[in-house]
Parts: sequence; C-alpha cells; structure tokens
Amino acid sequence: MDMMAMERAIAAYVPQGDDADRARLEFFAGLYRLQDEWAHRVAAESGYPAPAAEQLEAWYWNADPAFQFAPVSIDAGRFAQTLSAMAGYLAEKAGLEEAAAKGLSECDWDAFSQKADLALAGRDPAAFVESCLTGLDSYGVGADVPASLFAMTLTFALRAWLQEPAQAVMAIAPDDRHNHDCPLDCPVCGTPASASFVGEAAGTDGRGRMQYCAMCGAQWPYERIRCGVCGTFNQTKLHYFNLEGDNAHRIQSCDACGQYQRVVFQDDIPGPLCMEVEDVVMAKLDRVALDPRFRKEVG
Repeated sequence: MDMMAMERAIAAYVPQGDDADRARLEFFAGLYRLQDEWAHRVAAESGYPAPAAEQLEAWYWNADPAFQFAPVSIDAGRFAQTLSAMAGYLAEKAGLEEAAAKGLSECDWDAFSQKADLALAGRDPAAFVESCLTGLDSYGVGADVPASLFAMTLTFALRAWLQEPAQAVMAIAPDDRHNHDCPLDCPVCGTPASASFVGEAAGTDGRGRMQYCAMCGAQWPYERIRCGVCGTFNQTKLHYFNLEGDNAHRIQSCDACGQYQRVVFQDDIPGPLCMEVEDVVMAKLDRVALDPRFRKEVG
C-alpha cells in the first residue's frame, strides 16, 4: 500500500466532504495505517518465497490464483496478535455500541487462531472468511459481536499478512492484455475484484483499466469494455451510471449477470489514485446500486 499516496488522496477529498465523510475517511485512514504497519512487520519476520515467473505466467492465464500453489504461511500466535490489534482499533474508533465493542475486545484471538484453518487462510482467504462466518458459534464469539464486524476484523488482519506477498507476486506477473482474456478474479488470492479503475495508471494511453482486490491489495490489467463481475464482452449488456456532479465514480451495471461493479475514472478524482481511499469514498455507490434497476433478473 502506498501510504504517501493515501495521505495525499485523503487530503484532497477532505475539503469536498461533510463532517460524516471526513470522519469516515479519518477512521479508515487510521485502520489502514495500522494494517500497513503490521504488513511490514510480519513480512520482515516471515518472508515469502515468490513463485518462478514461468510458473506464475501459466497460473495467471489459466485463472489459477498464485496462492493456491504458493500459499502464504500464517503463524497462529502472530496472527492472533494481528487480530487483536485490528479488533482493538475497531472497538475504540468504530463508534460501536458498548456491548459490541466489549464483545469484540474480549474475543480470545489466541484460541481462535489455534482452531481456525490458517492453511486455508493463506491459500484461499475468501473461503477462509466464509468458513469462519459459517462456523462462528464454534469459535466462542459473543452474541453481541455482529458477523459483519467479525468479518471486518478478519479481512483487515488477513490483508496485513497477504499484502506484501501479493506485491511480490504482481511484481513478476505478466502484463499482456492484448493477446489474452485478462483474469476476472484476483490472480493472486482468487477473490472477486471489489472495484476497478480507468486512467493513466491503468495503461500508457490513459484508457486502460485495472481490477482491484481489497482482500490482498493486488491490481491487474483488465479489458475496458467488459463486465468486471461476470466477464462478458457484450457491450450492449453494459451500462454506466453515476451520481450527479460526480463523474469520477461510476457504477458499471451488467444485464448479463444482473450485478454491478464500482469504477473510478482517474482523470476526474481530486488527488492521486489510492484504491483503498477510493473504496471508502465509493461506499455511497453501493447504496445507489440497491435501486432495483441494478438488480435485473437474468433469464
């Protein structure tokens, strides 16, 4: 994560928002700083043997996530400490109800980390989070802790362990978007993209597009005219919508799958591109997307 770009991006957005927007940006900025500190800490301690470029290229174009074959090793004791740090921040800063904050603070992260399938976490983090939520009662999590809050704690702690290995993988990943269909889901961890962006950073001609994975932080080239959710190239099925006065953040809806993806247009944002910040800013688009027109039934 480029922390300098994050700070500059937040500084550019602060004057444009209201008090609620500024508070939200401040909250997530603190959380991302904490996450980045842990990412550097565990990377320095654990290291990650990146796969050979030839292996990675074969996996990449076969849509096989690199972590499936070269997983991240996650130490249970250290992961418990990472979880505790994220939970402590959320309990203090997230404006939770007292019972939820207390329940989160009292979670036994050591017991959780010893019981949880951390091999799965390093191989398929999205499946790991899903399995933890499915078996939430078996981990001794208090009833006052909402599943969404528990999932948020897990994903931010996981990002700290996955971020540096993902950067190592993408440093040697192929970038040939002309001769292949680009990977739909994250080529590093297999998680569906949470957003994409269009602009200078996505291509030398300024019209390229990149997918972004919030789980591990990876970004990878993607076709401009293509659904970011199902991968259809049928441009008659794709439509863009945006809030009045905001051309920088748009919803790409798809009639083929009935889903949508949030897209940032880099030329129209007020500061440098930082997808972690854009992910926060675009939360309002998810509310817009609840409109029934973005949930067409596919027949």
